[in-house]
Amino acid sequence: MGDRQNGGVRGRGAGGRGRTRMRMDDPAFIPGKRKREEEGDPVLHLLSLVLRIGDRLRKDTRPVEEEIDEVAKRTRRDVASRPDQVIQTILDCSVEVATKCGIYATLVGLWHADEEIIVTALLNKACEGLNEALTTGDRYRARLLLRLLAALTTTNVVSMQSMFSMLNSMVTAAMQALEQGDKAEASRRLQPYTDYLVYSAVIALPWLAPELQHLESDPEGLTTFSSSVEQYLGVRPRAAQDALNPFPVANEDKNAASLGDGGGASFLPQLWQYTLELKENHWNLLGVPSYSQFFEAQLAACKPLELPELTVPLHPPGVAPSLPLPEAAAAVLKAYPSRGALDLQLCVNKQLVTSLISGIDRIVAQEYVIDTIHYFDGDNNELARRLGIALPFPDIPDPKILAAVVQETIFSQLLRLPESELGVLAYAKVTTNLCKLSADFAQPIGGCLKALKEGMGSTDPDIALCVAEWLALHINNHDFIWSWHRWENVLDLQPYDPIRHFVAMALERTMRLSFREFHLQFDPTLRRERVPEAMFELLGPTPSARPVFEGPPKTAAANPEAPVAMDAAEPQPHGQAADVADAPAQAPDDPAQAAAVANADAAVATQAQGDELEPVPDLAQELFAQVKRIQAPKAAHRGDALPQGPSLSERLSTWLQDSSVRERIGGDLVLLKWLSRCLLTIGGRSIGHLYSYLDRHEPIMNELTVSTGDQGEDLLMDEATSMWANSVQHTSIIVDHLMGKHWVSGAAVLRWLFGTKAIGMRSADDAMECLKCTDILNNTVARVLARTQDDKEIVQAVEQELHQRQTALQALEPNADPVDGDQGMNEDSPALMVGRLQPEL
Repeated sequence: MGDRQNGGVRGRGAGGRGRTRMRMDDPAFIPGKRKREEEGDPVLHLLSLVLRIGDRLRKDTRPVEEEIDEVAKRTRRDVASRPDQVIQTILDCSVEVATKCGIYATLVGLWHADEEIIVTALLNKACEGLNEALTTGDRYRARLLLRLLAALTTTNVVSMQSMFSMLNSMVTAAMQALEQGDKAEASRRLQPYTDYLVYSAVIALPWLAPELQHLESDPEGLTTFSSSVEQYLGVRPRAAQDALNPFPVANEDKNAASLGDGGGASFLPQLWQYTLELKENHWNLLGVPSYSQFFEAQLAACKPLELPELTVPLHPPGVAPSLPLPEAAAAVLKAYPSRGALDLQLCVNKQLVTSLISGIDRIVAQEYVIDTIHYFDGDNNELARRLGIALPFPDIPDPKILAAVVQETIFSQLLRLPESELGVLAYAKVTTNLCKLSADFAQPIGGCLKALKEGMGSTDPDIALCVAEWLALHINNHDFIWSWHRWENVLDLQPYDPIRHFVAMALERTMRLSFREFHLQFDPTLRRERVPEAMFELLGPTPSARPVFEGPPKTAAANPEAPVAMDAAEPQPHGQAADVADAPAQAPDDPAQAAAVANADAAVATQAQGDELEPVPDLAQELFAQVKRIQAPKAAHRGDALPQGPSLSERLSTWLQDSSVRERIGGDLVLLKWLSRCLLTIGGRSIGHLYSYLDRHEPIMNELTVSTGDQGEDLLMDEATSMWANSVQHTSIIVDHLMGKHWVSGAAVLRWLFGTKAIGMRSADDAMECLKCTDILNNTVARVLARTQDDKEIVQAVEQELHQRQTALQALEPNADPVDGDQGMNEDSPALMVGRLQPEL
């Protein structure tokens, strides 16, 4: 969960690194249990008071305004004696517990009457933090600090004109940034950043609504701000971005997940439209409760303060202006990604959702969910309680509608492009905890999945795989209970139908977490088997490893003395390997089979580049027996000396050299073929056995893969993918491990996926074959990117070391020439690792 420090926890998620969050389940924060430690630690005492205020997670049912008044009185001494700690506590709580922004604004407003200097310092500190967040690219903190300043306007702490001046400066900076370059360049590079600036300003208006609804006419600042926003929407280069929509084709028929592009360019006009509707509704909304009316006399006696000027960077922080346009566009989109917005519940029951909750209230609820997940990731129970109980919608007509919006937002964040903030496991964990907390979340999950399943025909395979992984984890967390019988109609679809493929992927991912026999057993709760037996048709045959010498039927099988020719192991679908073909075998009677055999022979000849690979089968069998015979020594007992002697790989190398097997079997390529097949077969009992055998014989495998080059890599890919041809999981794990050993490169995987041998071997009708290729490709891309990053870090270490040595040498000898090459470097120097960097693609 993280490192607990002084009642805090440091998150481990992508959005939780480096932030100290407050744990509400800490004994010091539970009401009625103020211990001596808390009373002795004034900081902890102040923190507990501020965190507990207005918390609906407790059994305390007092009105929130009474708690605010009590905390304001109990903290007056802290405000006067420890102003810096009070200011930092309020700012941190307002950002990290974003659902209580209005409560903290009211608390500061009550302090304003007696401690105007402290409140002025708080405003200056908030504006400094806002400037710093905009400069460093901390988009969450910048947006939430702007929200706090807007809420302070409703408590008469900040003047309305000053607040609108700050919001307008955000929009003005966005337009100035677009004017720096032409439209084409700005659309590809700067628009994600400028859209974020305008979005942060517009989304702060709901927290100004309690004050705006009491005004007879619109203030001058609102009119100017509205004109600036509309002007920006008119001049920005791109109004929509289908590349960020997980379901782009679904926008045409509106029958699946649609309406928007996943929170990309089209989200900002939608947000502005909802804001105009809020204005027409006299600024009445459910999601931003106001408490200032309970302290109207005290707040009205104070004089509002002016905000300092805001400095907004015109260029995205962290993105060098000298970067090429494609790299700069990718860097800006990564730093300021799309918000993530899919209206799944609108596709399921649009009339029900829109009649009970307005569009701006849905946006506000989504903001609460996104911010809470970001700051409470790593604290499972607290995150679920805050999403399931503590969202500030006290007057919502039906709580199930709020649960639907929460679940819809979770799916939107899961499918956000170009990448989600957290992993699939994190979002599955949140959903599971919500379902355990309240039964209201079960039905929205089914509705969202229904919309997602209907949209699989218009989405990318990676999106389908992401949803399938989430569903498998969700089913695993609920005792593998799922209404598979409702999806049994996919068996009537065409084999290449995307919806059928999606259900097959979800079922295959579920099988990875259990086994088939378990799902065929009768379940007393469901009063039937967990998965209908007919649905296993989607998975194909039961996964099994191919025997080492398995091949097609042979006419000379009854004659063990007949000469046998070995080819290069062309893999066939579902484990039907064509490894051994008898020389005197009769030609097949079927012309189609004869043509297939001829094509296979031609492929083998092309792979071997004219060399005849005809190893003697006796040698292959002897090699297999020798590899099995050479076992690891028994583990030594505690206190005994470790066994001495040559390693397993050295003993096998000695045997190969003494027996001249390398020359007799036909060379390194054929030896690599049979040795790899032996290791894969012997380690076929489990993944652990496979890793163990490959690790034991790593030196000789390194030698053979280096000597055979690309041919050896292609051969290893064929052997690895044909050993467990009908198991997606085993195949992807084996190929990934071979890449980890540097025996197979990314180029070899691409040749296997898209080369000439792949033509006719894979079909869209086979869902498992498509899933296998997708898995292998995704793992390959991830591993290549990781290696590229590692190589960049090594190069940076080399450059830094060279610079340090040059500086040190010039300090000793001012007239000496700069250090050249690797002179004077140690053997462990990172500079000497540059020669070992191997490009992956």
